[in-house]
Amino acid sequence: MKRSWVISIIAAFAFIMLFNTANSWAKTPEESFKVVGYYSGSLFDEPIDKLQTDKLTHVIYAFLIPQENGTLVELEKPEQLRQIVTKAHNDGAKVYIAVGGWSYQNKPLQPVFETVAASDENRKLLIENICRFVTEYDLDGVELDWEHPNANSIADYENLVVELKAALDLQDKELTAALNGAWSKTDGPEVSKLITDDCLECFNFINVMAYDINNDAHSPLWFADTSIDYWLNRGVPAEKIVLGMPLYARPSWLQYRHLAALDTEYVYVDYAATKPLESYYNGINTLREKTVIALNKAGGVMLFDVNEDTDDETSIVSMISSLRARTGHLSSVEMKRYVTVILNNQELPFVPVEGLGVPFIDENNRTMIPLRKPLEAIGATVSYDERNRIVTIEKAGTNVGLPIGENVITVNGQEVTIDTRSIIKDGRTYIPLRAVLTAFGYGIEWHANSSTIMIFNDSSE
Repeated sequence: MKRSWVISIIAAFAFIMLFNTANSWAKTPEESFKVVGYYSGSLFDEPIDKLQTDKLTHVIYAFLIPQENGTLVELEKPEQLRQIVTKAHNDGAKVYIAVGGWSYQNKPLQPVFETVAASDENRKLLIENICRFVTEYDLDGVELDWEHPNANSIADYENLVVELKAALDLQDKELTAALNGAWSKTDGPEVSKLITDDCLECFNFINVMAYDINNDAHSPLWFADTSIDYWLNRGVPAEKIVLGMPLYARPSWLQYRHLAALDTEYVYVDYAATKPLESYYNGINTLREKTVIALNKAGGVMLFDVNEDTDDETSIVSMISSLRARTGHLSSVEMKRYVTVILNNQELPFVPVEGLGVPFIDENNRTMIPLRKPLEAIGATVSYDERNRIVTIEKAGTNVGLPIGENVITVNGQEVTIDTRSIIKDGRTYIPLRAVLTAFGYGIEWHANSSTIMIFNDSSE
């Protein structure tokens, strides 16, 4: 009987393990994709109610300041952190504390880290104090933000990382790090090259600071792409790479929400002629493209700082949430073929539940878009001759005919050969976008790294 009972227990345990493993394998991209909001409590006085913890997976509260002797500077707003933890946990989001940062009271923190990490005694005390802080505030993890170890201090950095990771593991807490971006897919900056493989193994994920290159190229799209690729080439798994995205401009340092308040059009572009200093930044379209890139080959996005977001329909957190909701069911292959359409700077979303079809890339590598939605958006009228299988589109004196299944269109009666054809798929007509919209005076840009098509009115009307 005892042997039978033991076997039953083992079988039940094995079933539970198998069930949990199957559930982890079944996680959708929407569930596993991280949306991290840095929250610099000492810099902002925004009401906590504005923090959209229901749309975030992680909040990183900044900053907890270390001292050379291993003690910590007392937190400026302890009650604020407690309120955020309660709000975030109620919404299923995790809260980490960021230890460090670039400076404190206008003095760089790098020398502080170097001093405390070089002493076995002080390093041990710092780790104990951090772990005590995590317990006191019911936090889920720690972000190490040492900017930046150098050749002389990288060994001490590694000691701090390895020992802090071991201590946090005992509390079932996580460790992350803020690391630099890279302007090359294979050759990063020296501060990134120095980060050892042992350090990278310790981090549950890394937040890649893909910003602050300089003023007029503050955080371009290509930099996001190469930054992800650099850490992939370093052997970091895609799911552990979180792409950092800025919500501020340089050199003006205006916040995204400030720019939106100045002029709604600033939301959709990456430059504003503000005074006394110009503003180079990421508007909502660029941040959407970066999010798509991260969805395709990374594990999440991080906003610095989430307090700089708006709280209306132009909100970046809301945009990311909407994009995740629309793509969370897609496989990795399907996600790579997902097409975003931007018409005159505004996204033209294609939602499956509307039943109007969704864009896709055909075998000729041409973007095919459901006919009705974009054409009605530009004010064209559409009719279909079912007997002859010809779609007719009219706008402002221009008439375009699309014979279904043929490699031609007609523009005001003149036949034009095209390299793909209109098709009917799942009961919806799909059109070769460039050929049709060019006839109506629209220009097209294709951003391959994010599978985004930009449509803009190129006519003189």
